Amino acid sequence: MARAAAFPSVKSLTVFACVTASLLLGACASDGDALQTSLLDGKPKPQAEDVAQAEQASAVPKTELEKATEYWGKKFKEHPNNLEAAISYAKNLKAMGERQQALAVIQQAASVHGSDKKLASEYGRLALELDQISVAKQMLAIADDPASPDWRVISARGTISAKEGKYAEAIPLYERALMLSQEQTSVMNNLAMAYAMAGEAGKAEDILRRIEAKGGNAKSRQNLALVLGLQGKFDESKTVASQEMSATSAAADNDVLRRMVKMDKPAAAVPVSKASAKAGAAFKPAAQDAAWRDEMTVSTVTSAAPGQPPLKGMSP
Repeated sequence: MARAAAFPSVKSLTVFACVTASLLLGACASDGDALQTSLLDGKPKPQAEDVAQAEQASAVPKTELEKATEYWGKKFKEHPNNLEAAISYAKNLKAMGERQQALAVIQQAASVHGSDKKLASEYGRLALELDQISVAKQMLAIADDPASPDWRVISARGTISAKEGKYAEAIPLYERALMLSQEQTSVMNNLAMAYAMAGEAGKAEDILRRIEAKGGNAKSRQNLALVLGLQGKFDESKTVASQEMSATSAAADNDVLRRMVKMDKPAAAVPVSKASAKAGAAFKPAAQDAAWRDEMTVSTVTSAAPGQPPLKGMSP
């Protein structure tokens, strides 16, 4: 039977962060924006023959996302001062992985539209993805409107606090975002890990089990396995981890947790699975202001169904 263990010290939490993949934040994580397929209000949609001609010009048919990006890029070039065109183009660029180009578009729009809250929201969350923490903090403070709260903005502000190692400040922000988002899974996961890093593994476990009851996902199960291990529930941790990785990797990571909790020897000398080792190489302690990225879950971007008009915009 697994030995009950006290929650690890601050020192061991740093080790924990350095050897696990699940506390890392996905650079392209979804913040829950629904895909929107409408174009600018009152603006004509591209004609079918225009799309057909564009596809014929390329040997490889364009995806819906590529069509959307091309469409909004043209609109932005024609109307660079149009806020909706700028935001939609930037969102699609970001979905294409062109975050620096998206940032340039947002910055150009900001020079015209100043402190528009919708623009500040996009600017702040994109800056956060790019680890421009001071810019993100400034923009998200502008975007956070108490009269019309946006859970994505509030959650992003929580992530800034978490990146700074201020978990006690991050928790109430995540809790507020969770209430507004009607229990968005990504926010639940972030809240759980903020609790874990604040030394409240029991609360983290409760939240992660709620995610599991809703169907769960690979990232939340990995986090649950880690939180269980931190509490000394090693057998259960291994069982949960085995759902998302090979038995060998699960056993290796479980061994890391056992040794870390017992502190029998430095965890840095303990072999870890390839996935954990790769993640650990990219992870730095919170004190170095680069511990976390944007969100603690990773999801894919889904384009519009064939035949639908170009996507209006997609957020990370």
